[in-house]
Amino acid sequence: MMKARWMGVFLLAGSVWGMAPQDEPMVKVVEKVRPAVVNINTEKMVEQQVVDPFDTFINQFYGGGMARGNRILQTPVKNLGSGLIISPDGYIVTNQHVAGRANKLKIRVKLSNGKEYDAELLRDDDLQDLALIKVKAKEPLPFLSLEKLSPNLLGQTVLVLGNPVGYENSVSAGILSGKDRTLTLGDLTMEGLLQTDAAINPGNSGGPLVDSEGDLVGLSSAKMSMAQNLPTESIGFAIAGERVKRWVEEAIAIVEGKIKAPPERSAALALKEKFGLELKDSSLAESMQLGYGQRVGLLVVGVEKNSPAAAAGIQNGMLVVGLGQIPARTLEELPRKVRQLKSGEQVPVTVLGASKQGNFIAIRSGAVVLKAR
Repeated sequence: MMKARWMGVFLLAGSVWGMAPQDEPMVKVVEKVRPAVVNINTEKMVEQQVVDPFDTFINQFYGGGMARGNRILQTPVKNLGSGLIISPDGYIVTNQHVAGRANKLKIRVKLSNGKEYDAELLRDDDLQDLALIKVKAKEPLPFLSLEKLSPNLLGQTVLVLGNPVGYENSVSAGILSGKDRTLTLGDLTMEGLLQTDAAINPGNSGGPLVDSEGDLVGLSSAKMSMAQNLPTESIGFAIAGERVKRWVEEAIAIVEGKIKAPPERSAALALKEKFGLELKDSSLAESMQLGYGQRVGLLVVGVEKNSPAAAAGIQNGMLVVGLGQIPARTLEELPRKVRQLKSGEQVPVTVLGASKQGNFIAIRSGAVVLKAR
Protein backbone atom coordinates (compact mmCIF):
# COMPACT_ATOMS: atom_id res chain seq x y z
CA MET A 1 0.00 0.00 0.00
CA MET A 2 2.81 2.39 0.96
CA LYS A 3 4.63 1.60 -2.28
CA ALA A 4 1.50 2.33 -4.34
CA ARG A 5 0.98 5.64 -2.52
CA TRP A 6 4.53 6.80 -3.24
CA MET A 7 4.20 5.72 -6.85
CA GLY A 8 1.14 7.95 -7.11
CA VAL A 9 3.08 10.91 -5.75
CA PHE A 10 5.93 10.33 -8.18
CA LEU A 11 3.50 10.03 -11.08
CA LEU A 12 1.84 13.34 -10.08
CA ALA A 13 5.19 15.07 -9.74
CA GLY A 14 6.29 13.66 -13.05
CA SER A 15 3.20 14.94 -14.81
CA VAL A 16 3.83 18.47 -13.45
CA TRP A 17 7.55 18.55 -14.18
CA GLY A 18 7.00 17.01 -17.56
CA MET A 19 4.65 19.81 -18.62
CA ALA A 20 5.97 22.57 -20.87
CA PRO A 21 6.09 25.95 -19.05
CA GLN A 22 3.71 27.55 -21.55
CA ASP A 23 1.15 24.85 -20.76
CA GLU A 24 1.22 25.22 -16.97
CA PRO A 25 -2.24 26.16 -15.59
CA MET A 26 -0.98 29.23 -13.71
CA VAL A 27 0.80 30.54 -16.80
CA LYS A 28 -2.53 30.27 -18.66
CA VAL A 29 -4.26 32.17 -15.84
CA VAL A 30 -1.73 35.00 -15.96
CA GLU A 31 -2.10 35.21 -19.75
CA LYS A 32 -5.87 35.50 -19.28
CA VAL A 33 -5.96 38.03 -16.44
CA ARG A 34 -2.88 40.23 -16.88
CA PRO A 35 -4.25 42.31 -19.81
CA ALA A 36 -7.11 43.45 -17.54
CA VAL A 37 -4.78 44.60 -14.73
CA VAL A 38 -3.68 48.23 -14.83
CA ASN A 39 -1.10 50.36 -13.07
CA ILE A 40 -2.54 53.51 -11.53
CA ASN A 41 -0.62 56.69 -10.80
CA THR A 42 -2.40 59.55 -9.08
CA GLU A 43 -1.38 63.07 -8.23
CA LYS A 44 -3.29 65.46 -6.01
CA MET A 45 -2.50 68.96 -4.81
CA VAL A 46 -2.24 69.39 -1.04
CA GLU A 47 -2.24 72.87 0.50
CA GLN A 48 0.39 73.54 3.14
CA GLN A 49 0.80 76.67 5.22
CA VAL A 50 4.40 77.87 5.23
CA VAL A 51 5.66 80.35 7.82
CA ASP A 52 7.72 83.11 6.24
CA PRO A 53 11.13 83.39 8.01
CA PHE A 54 10.90 87.17 7.62
CA ASP A 55 7.68 87.17 9.65
CA THR A 56 9.36 85.14 12.41
CA PHE A 57 12.22 87.66 12.56
CA ILE A 58 9.86 90.68 12.64
CA ASN A 59 7.64 89.16 15.33
CA GLN A 60 10.61 88.20 17.50
CA PHE A 61 12.49 91.50 17.40
CA TYR A 62 9.90 94.14 16.50
CA GLY A 63 6.66 92.75 17.89
CA GLY A 64 4.93 92.21 14.57
CA GLY A 65 2.96 94.73 12.59
CA MET A 66 5.10 94.39 9.48
CA ALA A 67 4.51 90.69 8.83
CA ARG A 68 3.54 89.72 5.31
CA GLY A 69 1.44 86.74 6.42
CA ASN A 70 1.99 83.03 5.99
CA ARG A 71 1.99 81.60 2.50
CA ILE A 72 -0.12 78.74 1.21
CA LEU A 73 1.84 76.40 -1.00
CA GLN A 74 0.31 73.69 -3.15
CA THR A 75 2.42 70.53 -3.04
CA PRO A 76 1.83 67.61 -5.41
CA VAL A 77 1.44 64.26 -3.63
CA LYS A 78 1.79 61.16 -5.78
CA ASN A 79 0.36 57.71 -5.15
CA LEU A 80 0.84 54.34 -6.80
CA GLY A 81 -1.55 51.42 -7.07
CA SER A 82 -3.26 48.88 -9.27
CA GLY A 83 -6.72 48.35 -10.70
CA LEU A 84 -8.87 45.89 -12.62
CA ILE A 85 -10.72 46.58 -15.88
CA ILE A 86 -14.17 45.07 -15.46
CA SER A 87 -15.85 46.02 -18.75
CA PRO A 88 -14.74 46.57 -22.35
CA ASP A 89 -15.93 50.19 -22.24
CA GLY A 90 -13.31 51.15 -19.66
CA TYR A 91 -14.78 50.82 -16.18
CA ILE A 92 -12.03 50.06 -13.63
CA VAL A 93 -12.37 49.12 -9.96
CA THR A 94 -9.62 49.87 -7.45
CA ASN A 95 -9.17 50.88 -3.81
CA GLN A 96 -10.44 54.23 -2.58
CA HIS A 97 -7.09 54.92 -0.96
CA VAL A 98 -5.48 54.54 -4.40
CA ALA A 99 -7.85 56.81 -6.34
CA GLY A 100 -9.65 58.69 -3.58
CA ARG A 101 -11.46 61.99 -3.69
CA ALA A 102 -9.18 65.02 -3.66
CA ASN A 103 -8.93 68.51 -5.08
CA LYS A 104 -7.31 68.68 -8.51
CA LEU A 105 -6.88 64.90 -8.60
CA LYS A 106 -5.13 63.52 -11.66
CA ILE A 107 -5.37 59.80 -12.43
CA ARG A 108 -3.19 58.13 -15.03
CA VAL A 109 -3.77 54.49 -16.01
CA LYS A 110 -1.27 52.27 -17.81
CA LEU A 111 -2.26 48.96 -19.40
CA SER A 112 -0.06 45.86 -19.57
CA ASN A 113 0.55 46.59 -23.29
CA GLY A 114 2.06 49.98 -22.41
CA LYS A 115 -0.86 52.17 -23.52
CA GLU A 116 -1.71 55.02 -21.13
CA TYR A 117 -4.95 56.89 -20.50
CA ASP A 118 -6.26 59.64 -18.28
CA ALA A 119 -8.99 58.33 -15.99
CA GLU A 120 -11.96 59.98 -14.30
CA LEU A 121 -13.08 59.20 -10.76
CA LEU A 122 -16.80 58.38 -10.89
CA ARG A 123 -17.64 56.94 -7.45
CA ASP A 124 -15.72 56.19 -4.28
CA ASP A 125 -16.56 54.80 -0.87
CA ASP A 126 -14.09 55.38 1.95
CA LEU A 127 -15.86 52.97 4.32
CA GLN A 128 -15.53 50.05 1.91
CA ASP A 129 -12.26 51.32 0.40
CA LEU A 130 -13.53 50.97 -3.17
CA ALA A 131 -13.44 53.35 -6.11
CA LEU A 132 -14.79 53.26 -9.66
CA ILE A 133 -12.82 55.06 -12.36
CA LYS A 134 -13.16 55.06 -16.14
CA VAL A 135 -10.95 55.58 -19.16
CA LYS A 136 -12.04 56.49 -22.68
CA ALA A 137 -10.44 54.24 -25.27
CA LYS A 138 -11.20 54.07 -28.98
CA GLU A 139 -11.23 50.28 -28.93
CA PRO A 140 -12.78 47.74 -26.52
CA LEU A 141 -10.44 46.99 -23.64
CA PRO A 142 -9.50 43.58 -22.22
CA PHE A 143 -11.42 42.93 -19.03
CA LEU A 144 -12.14 40.39 -16.31
CA SER A 145 -15.83 39.67 -15.91
CA LEU A 146 -17.33 39.72 -12.43
CA GLU A 147 -20.16 37.42 -13.45
CA LYS A 148 -18.30 34.29 -12.36
CA LEU A 149 -16.50 34.57 -9.03
CA SER A 150 -14.21 32.14 -7.23
CA PRO A 151 -15.79 29.89 -4.56
CA ASN A 152 -13.09 31.14 -2.15
CA LEU A 153 -12.15 27.88 -0.46
CA LEU A 154 -9.55 27.80 2.30
CA GLY A 155 -6.29 26.40 0.98
CA GLN A 156 -7.03 27.06 -2.69
CA THR A 157 -4.26 28.53 -4.83
CA VAL A 158 -4.46 32.27 -5.49
CA LEU A 159 -2.45 34.66 -7.63
CA VAL A 160 -1.91 38.36 -6.87
CA LEU A 161 -1.39 40.62 -9.88
CA GLY A 162 -0.47 44.27 -9.76
CA ASN A 163 2.16 46.94 -9.50
CA PRO A 164 4.10 46.39 -6.23
CA VAL A 165 6.53 49.24 -5.43
CA GLY A 166 6.53 50.25 -9.08
CA TYR A 167 7.44 46.84 -10.54
CA GLU A 168 4.80 46.71 -13.25
CA ASN A 169 2.91 43.55 -14.20
CA SER A 170 4.14 41.51 -11.23
CA VAL A 171 2.65 38.20 -10.13
CA SER A 172 2.88 36.40 -6.78
CA ALA A 173 1.33 33.12 -5.68
CA GLY A 174 0.00 31.66 -2.45
CA ILE A 175 -3.11 30.20 -0.92
CA LEU A 176 -6.30 31.56 0.55
CA SER A 177 -5.35 31.50 4.24
CA GLY A 178 -8.48 32.81 5.98
CA LYS A 179 -11.85 34.49 5.60
CA ASP A 180 -13.99 36.98 7.49
CA ARG A 181 -11.00 38.86 8.94
CA THR A 182 -11.26 42.26 10.64
CA LEU A 183 -8.55 44.86 10.17
CA THR A 184 -8.16 48.41 11.49
CA LEU A 185 -6.41 50.84 9.17
CA GLY A 186 -5.97 54.18 10.92
CA ASP A 187 -9.50 55.42 11.68
CA LEU A 188 -11.20 52.76 9.52
CA THR A 189 -12.26 49.27 10.59
CA MET A 190 -12.82 46.83 7.73
CA GLU A 191 -14.66 43.56 8.23
CA GLY A 192 -15.20 40.44 6.13
CA LEU A 193 -11.74 40.54 4.55
CA LEU A 194 -9.93 37.62 2.98
CA GLN A 195 -6.44 36.63 4.14
CA THR A 196 -3.69 35.28 1.91
CA ASP A 197 0.00 34.45 2.18
CA ALA A 198 0.61 35.63 -1.40
CA ALA A 199 2.85 38.70 -1.41
CA ILE A 200 0.90 41.97 -1.19
CA ASN A 201 3.09 45.07 -1.11
CA PRO A 202 2.62 48.84 -1.57
CA GLY A 203 1.38 49.32 -5.12
CA ASN A 204 -0.58 46.04 -5.17
CA SER A 205 -3.58 47.82 -3.65
CA GLY A 206 -6.56 47.63 -5.99
CA GLY A 207 -5.17 44.74 -8.02
CA PRO A 208 -6.95 41.39 -8.28
CA LEU A 209 -6.54 38.08 -6.48
CA VAL A 210 -7.63 35.29 -8.82
CA ASP A 211 -7.93 31.52 -8.54
CA SER A 212 -6.53 28.74 -10.72
CA GLU A 213 -9.26 29.35 -13.31
CA GLY A 214 -8.71 33.10 -13.46
CA ASP A 215 -11.90 33.96 -11.56
CA LEU A 216 -11.88 36.85 -9.12
CA VAL A 217 -11.20 35.96 -5.49
CA GLY A 218 -10.93 39.53 -4.22
CA LEU A 219 -9.26 42.91 -4.52
CA SER A 220 -5.89 43.44 -2.79
CA SER A 221 -6.22 45.90 0.06
CA ALA A 222 -3.43 45.82 2.66
CA LYS A 223 -0.51 43.98 4.20
CA MET A 224 -0.48 43.27 7.94
CA SER A 225 2.86 45.00 8.52
CA MET A 226 1.52 48.11 6.77
CA ALA A 227 -1.67 48.14 8.81
CA GLN A 228 -0.32 47.21 12.24
CA ASN A 229 3.29 48.38 11.81
CA LEU A 230 4.40 44.89 12.78
CA PRO A 231 7.30 42.89 11.29
CA THR A 232 4.99 40.18 9.96
CA GLU A 233 5.31 38.23 6.73
CA SER A 234 2.87 36.36 4.50
CA ILE A 235 -0.28 37.98 5.89
CA GLY A 236 -2.11 40.06 3.33
CA PHE A 237 -5.75 41.09 3.03
CA ALA A 238 -8.24 41.52 0.22
CA ILE A 239 -11.83 42.68 -0.19
CA ALA A 240 -13.97 39.68 -1.09
CA GLY A 241 -15.06 39.42 -4.72
CA GLU A 242 -18.77 39.21 -3.86
CA ARG A 243 -18.59 42.54 -2.01
CA VAL A 244 -16.65 44.11 -4.87
CA LYS A 245 -19.23 42.90 -7.38
CA ARG A 246 -22.21 44.27 -5.41
CA TRP A 247 -20.55 47.64 -4.93
CA VAL A 248 -19.50 47.93 -8.57
CA GLU A 249 -22.96 47.04 -9.89
CA GLU A 250 -24.54 49.73 -7.72
CA ALA A 251 -21.87 52.31 -8.57
CA ILE A 252 -22.28 51.79 -12.33
CA ALA A 253 -26.08 51.96 -12.02
CA ILE A 254 -25.75 55.29 -10.19
CA VAL A 255 -23.25 56.68 -12.73
CA GLU A 256 -25.48 55.67 -15.64
CA GLY A 257 -28.55 57.22 -14.00
CA LYS A 258 -30.44 53.97 -13.49
CA ILE A 259 -30.79 54.46 -9.72
CA LYS A 260 -30.39 57.37 -7.34
CA ALA A 261 -27.33 57.64 -5.18
CA PRO A 262 -28.07 56.89 -1.51
CA PRO A 263 -27.54 59.79 0.91
CA GLU A 264 -23.96 60.02 2.11
CA ARG A 265 -23.61 58.62 5.61
CA SER A 266 -22.04 61.48 7.51
CA ALA A 267 -20.83 61.56 11.11
CA ALA A 268 -23.67 63.94 11.98
CA LEU A 269 -26.26 61.50 10.61
CA ALA A 270 -24.70 58.55 12.47
CA LEU A 271 -24.68 60.41 15.79
CA LYS A 272 -28.32 61.42 15.35
CA GLU A 273 -29.35 57.87 14.37
CA LYS A 274 -27.48 56.03 17.11
CA PHE A 275 -27.65 58.49 20.02
CA GLY A 276 -30.46 60.93 19.17
CA LEU A 277 -27.85 63.67 19.31
CA GLU A 278 -27.91 66.53 16.81
CA LEU A 279 -24.65 68.43 16.61
CA LYS A 280 -23.18 71.27 14.58
CA ASP A 281 -19.77 72.87 14.32
CA SER A 282 -19.44 75.68 16.84
CA SER A 283 -17.91 78.94 15.66
CA LEU A 284 -15.66 80.96 17.93
CA ALA A 285 -18.34 83.66 18.14
CA GLU A 286 -20.95 81.11 19.29
CA SER A 287 -18.60 79.66 21.90
CA MET A 288 -17.87 83.11 23.27
CA GLN A 289 -21.56 84.04 23.36
CA LEU A 290 -22.51 80.85 25.23
CA GLY A 291 -19.75 81.34 27.77
CA TYR A 292 -17.29 78.71 26.59
CA GLY A 293 -14.62 81.26 25.76
CA GLN A 294 -12.32 80.05 23.00
CA ARG A 295 -13.06 76.39 23.59
CA VAL A 296 -13.66 74.43 20.40
CA GLY A 297 -16.24 71.66 20.13
CA LEU A 298 -19.52 70.47 18.64
CA LEU A 299 -22.60 72.39 19.76
CA VAL A 300 -25.66 70.39 20.81
CA VAL A 301 -28.62 71.80 18.85
CA GLY A 302 -31.09 68.95 19.32
CA VAL A 303 -31.72 65.98 21.64
CA GLU A 304 -34.34 63.40 20.68
CA LYS A 305 -36.79 62.39 23.40
CA ASN A 306 -36.17 58.98 25.00
CA SER A 307 -32.85 58.72 23.21
CA PRO A 308 -29.51 57.61 24.72
CA ALA A 309 -28.40 61.26 24.71
CA ALA A 310 -31.52 62.37 26.59
CA ALA A 311 -31.15 59.55 29.13
CA ALA A 312 -27.59 60.70 29.79
CA GLY A 313 -28.76 64.26 30.53
CA ILE A 314 -27.28 65.97 27.49
CA GLN A 315 -29.12 69.20 26.69
CA ASN A 316 -29.24 71.82 23.98
CA GLY A 317 -26.47 74.39 24.28
CA MET A 318 -23.91 71.97 25.69
CA LEU A 319 -20.58 71.56 23.94
CA VAL A 320 -19.29 68.09 23.02
CA VAL A 321 -15.48 68.24 23.17
CA GLY A 322 -14.55 64.58 22.97
CA LEU A 323 -15.70 61.18 21.69
CA GLY A 324 -13.77 58.44 23.41
CA GLN A 325 -10.11 59.44 23.33
CA ILE A 326 -10.60 61.65 20.27
CA PRO A 327 -11.06 65.45 20.54
CA ALA A 328 -14.26 66.64 18.87
CA ARG A 329 -13.42 69.85 17.04
CA THR A 330 -15.46 69.66 13.84
CA LEU A 331 -17.81 67.07 12.38
CA GLU A 332 -15.54 66.69 9.35
CA GLU A 333 -12.56 65.78 11.55
CA LEU A 334 -14.37 62.97 13.37
CA PRO A 335 -12.88 59.56 12.52
CA ARG A 336 -14.61 57.27 10.04
CA LYS A 337 -15.35 54.79 12.83
CA VAL A 338 -18.10 57.20 14.01
CA ARG A 339 -19.98 56.41 10.80
CA GLN A 340 -19.53 52.69 11.52
CA LEU A 341 -21.25 52.71 14.93
CA LYS A 342 -23.18 49.53 15.63
CA SER A 343 -26.13 48.88 17.91
CA GLY A 344 -24.98 48.20 21.46
CA GLU A 345 -21.61 49.88 21.02
CA GLN A 346 -20.69 52.16 23.94
CA VAL A 347 -18.92 55.48 23.43
CA PRO A 348 -17.65 57.79 26.22
CA VAL A 349 -18.61 61.40 25.44
CA THR A 350 -17.08 64.45 27.12
CA VAL A 351 -19.38 67.47 27.36
CA LEU A 352 -19.19 70.99 28.71
CA GLY A 353 -22.08 72.96 30.13
CA ALA A 354 -22.12 76.71 30.81
CA SER A 355 -24.45 78.40 33.32
CA LYS A 356 -24.58 82.02 34.45
CA GLN A 357 -24.10 82.61 38.19
CA GLY A 358 -24.45 86.28 38.97
CA ASN A 359 -21.84 88.14 36.98
CA PHE A 360 -19.89 84.98 36.28
CA ILE A 361 -20.32 82.02 33.99
CA ALA A 362 -19.59 78.62 35.48
CA ILE A 363 -18.39 75.88 33.16
CA ARG A 364 -18.84 72.29 34.22
CA SER A 365 -17.29 69.31 32.52
CA GLY A 366 -18.49 65.75 32.59
CA ALA A 367 -18.16 62.41 30.83
CA VAL A 368 -21.10 60.17 30.00
CA VAL A 369 -21.27 56.83 28.21
CA LEU A 370 -23.76 56.60 25.35
CA LYS A 371 -24.94 53.20 24.13
CA ALA A 372 -25.78 53.13 20.43
CA ARG A 373 -29.32 51.94 19.69
